[in-house]
Amino acid sequence: MGILATVGPDGPWAIPVSALRRAAEDRVLLALLRSRRSLARLRDDPRVALALIGEGFSLTAHGPALVVAEPLPGAEFMAAVEVRAERLESTLGARTVIHSGIAWGWRDAGSDARHRQVLAALDALD
Repeated sequence: MGILATVGPDGPWAIPVSALRRAAEDRVLLALLRSRRSLARLRDDPRVALALIGEGFSLTAHGPALVVAEPLPGAEFMAAVEVRAERLESTLGARTVIHSGIAWGWRDAGSDARHRQVLAALDALD
């Protein structure tokens, strides 16, 4: 789970992103609903920040985002976005401990199945 921040004419906007995969040392693939305003924002201004928080770590990747597949093959209701980390910032303080990451899940089996479908589609891109 991560938090994607985009920039738009009305200021910054941040959303949770649950479908993401590390594709390389400096690259993350994530999926956004094609109707998301964040998708339109990053097309207008590709500068993004992607915050990742988990047990023992907290970092933010800063860099450009590019739509690499729309629709995302295998999950056509989504678009695949590549975030290139031009700068990584550790956001874990010297006296801070992260005990766990963001705990999330789905309320129904259909949503869980769609999520797995999206992750599989992202895996197939890489």
